[in-house]
Amino acid sequence: MIENILSIFEQNQLIVLEIIAAMLTTWCVILAAKNKILNWPVSMIASVFYFLLFYKNHFFSDAYLQIAFLIFQTYGWWYWSSLNPSKKEKEITHIPPKFAIKLFVLTTIVYVLWLFFYKKINPTARIPEIDALTTVISLAALYMQVKHWVESWIVWIVVDLIYIPMYLYGNQKITAVLYLLLAAIAIKGYFDWKRIFSNQIKKEGKKPSSYKI
Repeated sequence: MIENILSIFEQNQLIVLEIIAAMLTTWCVILAAKNKILNWPVSMIASVFYFLLFYKNHFFSDAYLQIAFLIFQTYGWWYWSSLNPSKKEKEITHIPPKFAIKLFVLTTIVYVLWLFFYKKINPTARIPEIDALTTVISLAALYMQVKHWVESWIVWIVVDLIYIPMYLYGNQKITAVLYLLLAAIAIKGYFDWKRIFSNQIKKEGKKPSSYKI
């Protein structure tokens, strides 16, 4: 019985990993929407499963991205837990135009450098140009989200829409559907943050540089 189960898993390990990872990610999104701290450990486990899936499917850059997500998730779990005695109220802001240009230039440079080294260390990678691009854009979006810039959602929308055909090409249909859902959530997140930002301006009469959530 156990041998049969292991045999089935060995033959279908990619689809099994994808189903588990997608279910965990969906659960994580639901928990995050309900502002439950459990979303952090769940998202960490999902990242582990996606690391295994992407690595086995030769989306190596996306696999490495999961390591960055794990670091961010670990910090997020600690930051929002009772272990952090200095939690501060987060603020929503718009990205300064000059910094947006600098971030775009830096992201472009990082992409060119990462793509060069990525091809060297992973010669069997699937569509490395796209895989590396989504990784670098995701890191930029993650940084922007940490800074609580409204425009971070626009970047997430863009990268999610790039991910969908990429995963379809890699025969990860479940993950492609999941990222379609994430793109819709990112669109909602963008308008939610814009609304919160506008409401704070009206309510507190602050300058449009930073407004509390």
